Amino acid sequence: MPAFTLHVVCPNPALDRLQVVEEFRPFEVNRVVEVRSLAGGKGLIVCRGARRLGATVAAYGFVGGGVGQVIRDGCGELGVRDRHVGIAGETRVTPVVIDRSTGRSTVLNERGPQVTADEQEQLLAGLDAAVAPGDVVVATGSLPPGCATDLHARVARLALARGATALVDAHGEPLARVVEDAATARPAGRLVVKPNAEELAGILGRPLPDRAATTAAVRELHARTGATFVVTLGTDGAVWADGVAELAVDAPAVRTVNATGSGDSFLAGLAVALGRGEEPAAALTLASAMGAANAASLDPDVDPALVERLRGTVTVTGGTIGG
Repeated sequence: MPAFTLHVVCPNPALDRLQVVEEFRPFEVNRVVEVRSLAGGKGLIVCRGARRLGATVAAYGFVGGGVGQVIRDGCGELGVRDRHVGIAGETRVTPVVIDRSTGRSTVLNERGPQVTADEQEQLLAGLDAAVAPGDVVVATGSLPPGCATDLHARVARLALARGATALVDAHGEPLARVVEDAATARPAGRLVVKPNAEELAGILGRPLPDRAATTAAVRELHARTGATFVVTLGTDGAVWADGVAELAVDAPAVRTVNATGSGDSFLAGLAVALGRGEEPAAALTLASAMGAANAASLDPDVDPALVERLRGTVTVTGGTIGG
């Protein structure tokens, strides 16, 4: 198994504050029965999941104030290399209200602190100095105010130039910029784009109502960009298209406690599997098991033993194009 480092770039980390209620009632007083606070944002969930799988992980982003220190402390507790850039503003807090009766959650996403152009260049310079051939670089999450919309595209370009795998999970204009950049430059190396179906539909300007429509869309996008596309479909699993294979994976059935972060845990499993050199079907199997295991936990986290059990229940269909 090859040695590699997973570099996770999450420009807008957060303190996730989980508040559990027996039954969430909008516009009424809700009594909270349980509270958890932990270093979060999409990138930190990826870091946590990857560490549960034993990967070597480094985290990059922008942190400031007392909440920013919580993020740094969280990295230390997880054994993640802290390569965040310090900024003047305060790192955001993300309240998550979890309805225990249904397992559904309501997330309130703050925009995050202001980030300067110099701070963005500092992050990119630190990443460039650390990435080695064979590593995996994940770019994920929202961009805080002041960030250029092409930041994720620049991270991907940098990773590919260093001989690493670039794996991007974005939405809106930043996702569109990644796709546009790949279509224009057709970069060498392995670029993997992992939106969910709603995010992909948003940049395409058309609905993707089912797995067949999503597969057709990613087939077209691969032809335009040369990138591998992995699109998550919630409880309907995910699809993969890379020009060689078209695959679909199901999502193992679990009792949902809190589905927040399941896409990020899927991303962690995918990133680790790609870094280990696993074949697409095996990578999808691990990713799907990670996403389901996350949904079975109150915290955005996974139990490695549950992941292993779920891997045996995952089904991957499809295969080599024309095969």
